[in-house]
Amino acid sequence: MTAMISAELLRLRTVATHRWIALGLLALIAANAAPFVNGAATSADEVVAQLRGLAQLAIVMVAAYAAHVVGDEFRRGSVAMTYLRHPSRGRVAAAHAVTYAAAGAALAAILAGTAMAIVLPVAAGDHINTGFASADIALVLAGSALGGAVLGAAGALIGAVARHPGAMGIVVVWSISESLATQGGTRGGIAHYLPFQLVGAVTSLSADVAVLPAIGLLLVYLALMALAVRRWALPRDLT
Repeated sequence: MTAMISAELLRLRTVATHRWIALGLLALIAANAAPFVNGAATSADEVVAQLRGLAQLAIVMVAAYAAHVVGDEFRRGSVAMTYLRHPSRGRVAAAHAVTYAAAGAALAAILAGTAMAIVLPVAAGDHINTGFASADIALVLAGSALGGAVLGAAGALIGAVARHPGAMGIVVVWSISESLATQGGTRGGIAHYLPFQLVGAVTSLSADVAVLPAIGLLLVYLALMALAVRRWALPRDLT
């Protein structure tokens, strides 16, 4: 298991494509934060809402990236070589999930930090008191890292299910479906408890759900997805 995780991390560090993807994600976050330069926000609530949206976007991109990379391994057949070395498909899937949880945590924290580095100084320049202290920034970064870890692992599992780089489309459709389903609210406030919507709570940028229950619910979602992969997707590889 350790050897498989080390091999996946080595691939992430040494393949230039991954660095270009990371730079592209940074550019996308910066482009979405750019409207603040033109004074788009007029209140602290609008600043927080913008940061929450950027944090959610960052984690959607992290999950989509993980799904694409793992799915592409199946398309190119490289995962078959891994299976020959480590025939336990469950361990291979777990190694992918752990690897992209680690990568997702780091990338999501960097993306969230980039968003705050753009938005907060501009808000301060516009004399908007957001009330963000160093501790608040640290909470957002920590929450983003945690959300990136959970959704990065989820993306890897989706890639294992789809077995195609187009798995990133599943993540994108999933996030869009959540947004469409929650427009105007949902009965009983269910909207706040959907996976990508929980990112706001985990990053302390939303008060709709407490932080600890939000973390617990995200982990439950991940556990259920892992169970589905173990019971259905992995046995399917043998048929």
